Formats: sequence, structure tokens, C-alpha cells
Amino acid sequence: MLASRYQDYMFGLLKKVIDEIGPRPSCSEAEKKLGRLLVEEWKSICDRVDVESFRCSPTASLGSLYLVVLLYLGAVILYWFLPPLALALAAVSCSIVVLEVFRMQEFVDFLFPRKQGENVIGSIRPNSEPAQRVIVCAHMDSQYEWNLFYYLKGASLLVMVVGILAVAIAFGGSVAKTLAYCNVFSSDAVLRGVGIAMIALSPIAGLFLLFTSWKPVPGAWDDMSGVSVVAGLGGYLAEAKRSGEWFPERTEVVLLATSTEEGGIRGSKRYVRGHLRDLKAIPTYCLNVDGAKSEKSLAVIKGEFLIGARHDPKLVKMAQEVAASHNWPTSVKVSVNPGGSSDAARFSLSGIPAVWFGFRESSKWDRAYHTRYDTYDSIRPEGLSAALQLVIDMIQRIDKK
Repeated sequence: MLASRYQDYMFGLLKKVIDEIGPRPSCSEAEKKLGRLLVEEWKSICDRVDVESFRCSPTASLGSLYLVVLLYLGAVILYWFLPPLALALAAVSCSIVVLEVFRMQEFVDFLFPRKQGENVIGSIRPNSEPAQRVIVCAHMDSQYEWNLFYYLKGASLLVMVVGILAVAIAFGGSVAKTLAYCNVFSSDAVLRGVGIAMIALSPIAGLFLLFTSWKPVPGAWDDMSGVSVVAGLGGYLAEAKRSGEWFPERTEVVLLATSTEEGGIRGSKRYVRGHLRDLKAIPTYCLNVDGAKSEKSLAVIKGEFLIGARHDPKLVKMAQEVAASHNWPTSVKVSVNPGGSSDAARFSLSGIPAVWFGFRESSKWDRAYHTRYDTYDSIRPEGLSAALQLVIDMIQRIDKK
């Protein structure tokens, strides 16, 4: 496999970053240090390298959970004494969940500290005038540890679902209680049952006050592995141009390392918003590498449910075809991501064809996800090679078309 030549380089870069830079919270100095390292790496292989700064509130996405819980608990208390005010608190709590947590909108960001993030962009021109563009992206930052995932493991998903239901029940119950308060609706047994359910669910909702320790994880899999693949692509294209191997004829390749993906995909949002006119000037495609851990299973994400993104079906199919051409073992999983979101979502929501993929273990639950176990010890170098080969082959197919 062609990409295996860059396997040692990619894994070496990943290991160097984890050992020497360490965890990289969104907009932190460590994240910027990785960005500067990539700038130096890409200066000799790209026609142009840019660093684009932006402002955002990187802790708002996780920090908003405190607001959700406190508003919920306030609604539980006021439900019995002042239902209209309970309804107001429950409505704001639900709005934060839907807009800030699910849809990644900057709904309550103004309540949190603003910091500077930096996207790193390297552009590689084709042999002739560009007729299209492929952006290969990954995010530089690592998440703050999710305590629920670390301590509860797979059971944490059930706790999260119950927590979301608690907020919804508080809103629906407060609506009914307010109608009864205004003599529009009356059913004491039902309203009492809903109130008791809200009280019973309060301890589970309260767990979200402890959702994170605010200690960042190493982020080897999520997503230094993806950054390494993007850097490996740059190394391949630089060598191919010198040696006469396949090199894009009419496809510009953009290496994009984003900031603040874990903080609410703010970096890709700023990039797409700032470049939208250029992105639509010629056909542009985004290949998002988020999680290259093992060659044992390719996961291709065709949509992201909570944020409402649908990825390009042609790119999804192309990834499947490339995997089949290599006879990669075990499975290719094409699925909709039920929770969270990726940088690819910002492209798809803006009308830019995109796809999100990664290579991982076949098991449904991975203890490394957003926990301290996300170290390079769990990364198979072969997974990096497989991801790079997939990217190279997809760009080649796009270029031929």
C-alpha cells in the first residue's frame, strides 16, 4: 500500500505531539503550539500556508450544561409554587440543550470567556489551472475529560438520554401545570405524578454538574490521528511532485487543521463562513478525518442527527468503493452519528459536499473516547496508513472526474 511509506512519519508526528505538547484544549497555547509545528512542517510542501485567527467562547459548549442543570432544578422547585416561572426556566433550559448543545449554535456563548483560536491552512496547487478543490481536514484540539464516560463507560449513554428526557419532562410538565394554574387545564393526579417524576430525575440531572473535570485528555485518537493523516497527505504530495508519481492535475488540495472542534466546531464554522464565496466559486469537497485508530473497521458517517447535517452521498459511496478496492478486512460501517458533530457538518450545512470518516476498532464502545485513555498506545500505525490511502484514492478519483 502506497501510504504505508508514510506510516512511520505519521505515527512519529503523533507521538511527538502527545509527548512534547500534550493535551490541547480549544484555543489553548498548546493547541497553538501544534499549529506552529504544522506551519513549519507545511512551509516546504505547500504553495501557501496561512494562519487565520478568530474569536470564540471555547468553554461554552460544555459550560452550558451547568446552566441547563441549574435551570432544571429551579423549575423543579417552582413547579409546585409558581408554575409560570417554572415554565420560563424549563423553556430556557430546553433551548440551551437544543441550540447550544445539539445544534452547536452560539446561544449562550456571551456568558463565557472569549479566547483566540487559530486555523492552519496549507494550499497545494495542481499541475494546471484548478478546476476543483478538495479540503482534507482534522482538528487540533483535544476535549476536556468527560467524567461520565470515564466512570460509567457504556452506561453513560443511558444516563445522557435520561438527562435529556428529564429536561423535556420539566418543560412539558411546566406547560401543563401553568395551564392548570390559569384554570385552563386540571388533573391533579397527572400533575402530581409529573412533579414527582421531576424530583426523582433530579439526581440524574445533577450528575451533569460533574460532567467534566476540566482536565484535557491527550487526544491521540481524537483527533491527533486525523491531523497526522492530513500531514501525511502533504508529505505524499510533496514527494509525488518531485518523483513523478501521481499528482493532482486539476484539483487544488487544501490541508486544514482546525481549532476548537471540541468547543462546538467553532474553527470550521469560522473557516467556512470566511471562505464561503471561494468555496463555491469552483466545485469543492471536504474529506474530514476524525479518528484514525485501527485499520480493522472503516466508519463512514453519512449524516449527523443532532446538528441536522446530511453528508454527500457520492462521497460516502466513493469511500465504500475505495475500501472495497483494497479488500480491507472486517467491515465498512455507514451510519448516522446520533450525537455530537464534526467539522464536516459545517461544510455540509453550508452546501459544500463533505463526508466524515475514521478507522476504529469494531467494538461499539471505546473507552478512549474523551477520556484519559486516549493515548497513542491505543493507535495502530496501520490505521493511519489506511486513512491516508483512502484520502489519496478519493482525491485521485475526484481529480480524474
